[in-house]
Amino acid sequence: MGQNLMRRAPKYVHGFIDRHGKPRFYFRRPGFESRPLHGLPYSAEFMGDYQAAMAGQTLPVGANRARLGTMWALALTYFASPDFCTLKPSTQRAYRGIIERLCAEHGDKRAAHLRREHVVRLMAARAEHPGAARCKEEEPAPAEPECPLDGATRIGQSHHLSSYGGPGS
Repeated sequence: MGQNLMRRAPKYVHGFIDRHGKPRFYFRRPGFESRPLHGLPYSAEFMGDYQAAMAGQTLPVGANRARLGTMWALALTYFASPDFCTLKPSTQRAYRGIIERLCAEHGDKRAAHLRREHVVRLMAARAEHPGAARCKEEEPAPAEPECPLDGATRIGQSHHLSSYGGPGS
């Protein structure tokens, strides 16, 4: 009689009976971290876990494919930042395209090892493509960064490693 009379589980809750006969419930909402919920549905313990899961922060898109400290992780942090979100949509598309192309090639490398000369070399390699490299190597750096990669130096991510050297390294 008990199983058929159980109320419907709350939204985003998936439940099953494990191999030991114990009911298990998980909060699974797209864009949120999946987490177990303790207790039975609508119990005080269950509702406390459920409310905490609903109030949790969303995960950045692609968070499961980016290791901490890599260029991908830095890119995802930048995409979620107010600096990026307040840009015009056309600028966001352009910056996202540039950054995603960079991450396709260098996304698994450590962001802490990126130095300004690496950025200059990468930009010089793209100099033949208008709009892809905004600054030329011999020009002084602008007061406000025009390249989205310069944000890494503002966050304090620039150190040293030659693996970002661009062509010929």
